[in-house]
Formats: sequence, structure tokens, C-alpha cells
Amino acid sequence: MNTLPDAAAAQARINEIQQLYREWTELLPKLEAAGQDWGRGEAIMRQLEKFYFDGEYARYHQAIENGLNIDLHTAGEYSVMGEDTLWNAGAEQQALAWQWLRAAVAVLDRGGEEAV
Repeated sequence: MNTLPDAAAAQARINEIQQLYREWTELLPKLEAAGQDWGRGEAIMRQLEKFYFDGEYARYHQAIENGLNIDLHTAGEYSVMGEDTLWNAGAEQQALAWQWLRAAVAVLDRGGEEAV
């Protein structure tokens, strides 16, 4: 038998769900912006990978090794001419893509594990 909740319990639960919905509506624009950022990140990564894998990196790296005087000072991030910088960036992007994919599948499945 399904009994009606008392007014205080009903109000408390509705307030709780309303707060979650309010949080969702505040979060949604950030999630949408993250999708736009993801697209820009993908475009950047394509350019970085092209530089790295199409031989341009190796050509510059060899020239620097042979004495080409290039300023590799950065604003604090790793130099793109560092041995692992671009490789690691690609690996980080791929790991994040898998994480987002798994989270999306979990949301779509709704029977699977919770999204991370």
C-alpha cells in the first residue's frame, strides 16, 4: 500500500530536488562551454600532432642538436621541443577522451556505473 507522505517530509524532499535542479541549470552552460573547449582542444591537438608526427619536430630537433641557436624559453610550460612534451599531450588528450566517453556511455546506459 502506497501512503502519502506528510507535508513536512514532502516539502523537504521537493526542496532537495529543486536545489539539485537549480544546481543543474547553473552547471549546464559550463558543460556546454566545455564542449566548445573540447572542440578547440581537438583542433589544437591536430596541429600539434601534425607538427610532431609529420617530421617537422624531428627536423627542428635535429637542427637544434646540431647547434641551431633557438630560444626555447617558455612562460612556464614545458617546451614543445622537449622530448616528451607533445607525446604526453596527446596521451593526456586520449586518456581524457576515454574518460569522457565512459562517462557519456554510463549516462546513456543508466544501468551502468555512475559517471565520473
